[in-house]
Amino acid sequence: LVALGGCFSERSGVINLGLEGIMVMGAMGGSLAMRFLYEGAPAAPGYLYFVLAVLASMLTGMLFSLLLAIACIHFRADQTIIGTALNMLATAASVVIIKAINAAGNSGSAVVKYIEPKQHLVFQIGSFESNWFCVLTVAVLIASYITLYKTRFGLRLRACGEHPQAADSVGINVYKMRYAGVLISGFLGGLGGITYI
Repeated sequence: LVALGGCFSERSGVINLGLEGIMVMGAMGGSLAMRFLYEGAPAAPGYLYFVLAVLASMLTGMLFSLLLAIACIHFRADQTIIGTALNMLATAASVVIIKAINAAGNSGSAVVKYIEPKQHLVFQIGSFESNWFCVLTVAVLIASYITLYKTRFGLRLRACGEHPQAADSVGINVYKMRYAGVLISGFLGGLGGITYI
């Protein structure tokens, strides 16, 4: 999932070296959503945990990748340095946020407890056990292929990465397409983070 996100960013012409940081932030956002949702309504249906955790992780990943987009596209900063800085920032920020949340709840550990609500992400068919992220990953892979190679958006995105001057000369807004590529990579990177944990 994260590699697919990186593919969208690379195709738009932005090297996203901050994918690991986006994963960390997405994992944190999704785990916090599972924790607070479960504490607020333990009788909620299982699919609600899955949907809200996925949405929270993807939104967190997108917001974090916006830092890369603004720095690299708008301010033309060095992509390698910004990506490395985002990886370090994500690790530090997530540790501080989790410790602050646990300290506010008088918990002595630096771990968000989400093991019980995580069981709602697993499904069984007979003796076969899997989780919903496997199904979601196959769907995202198919959708990514169709988006990149069978749509006008994908053609424009690839044109902006391969030859931005030529794309600009035919009226394609290169800045918007690059922002879209980086935000999609954040979207999928956040999803990869929650899938990993």
